[in-house]
Amino acid sequence: MLRAFVIIWLAWLLGGALPGQSAGSEPLPIEVIQQLPDTTLRLAFHFEALPDGRNFVTDPNDSLLIAHGNNEKLRADILIYYVLQELNHRFRTGMVDYAPSRDTKIRFALVETLDSGIRGASFYAHGERPVHVPGAFNVIFRYHPGPRAPNGSTGGVGSTTIYIYNALQTYLAGSQDTWSLARNIGHEIGHALSLDHTFKCDNPCAGQGFDPLEECYGDCVPHNHGSDKINCFGGSSRELMMGYGSQVYLTVCEVERMWGWLLR
Repeated sequence: MLRAFVIIWLAWLLGGALPGQSAGSEPLPIEVIQQLPDTTLRLAFHFEALPDGRNFVTDPNDSLLIAHGNNEKLRADILIYYVLQELNHRFRTGMVDYAPSRDTKIRFALVETLDSGIRGASFYAHGERPVHVPGAFNVIFRYHPGPRAPNGSTGGVGSTTIYIYNALQTYLAGSQDTWSLARNIGHEIGHALSLDHTFKCDNPCAGQGFDPLEECYGDCVPHNHGSDKINCFGGSSRELMMGYGSQVYLTVCEVERMWGWLLR
């Protein structure tokens, strides 16, 4: 009911047309977005075992941290908890160049899954096909052989599948770096919500908060491929989420485009 009310209110505010129709063909202005209630995107996490069969433990009654040599190994639900905390902080405080607020009004939470004892997580043998949860972004931890595995990927605009590569073994070995994982997930969600890499020459937001030529230490080329076709060694000092390197911030234009996609 609340979403329906918001859309009706937006239709009135935009002169009688819903987003996606004539008056709504342009992204919503940030002043309108700031009046919207927070929108929560649901995430489901899927952990595919490594080739040797190792995976997270699935019993939520296990100890909070599992002893692992001189380190302590995060349990899956603790990892998820901190990733969600970081994502929500990032989308609540990461908008730049808009003095009234840094809030994108986008939030993240888990869905319930029924096949494990840990809320929001499913576990699989190596090579087993994950069962996607409808109505959620499905974040799949997958082993990728070879030295050139990407950090993550998604199927493109509108996709609800996000792959995170070669992270599981680092957590099983004792890593507690949830910041980088949240960075990768946020970047791929940006793609799913219609955003391009900031170094893409014909990015619709180019010139509105960033210059593509300054977003990559290399040549700017007119495509949206990754580091195999562009030398990108960290991106600009603005640390924009859709660049490479430290991916923290979103511009006003990018937030407007994401909301235009959500309310299309």
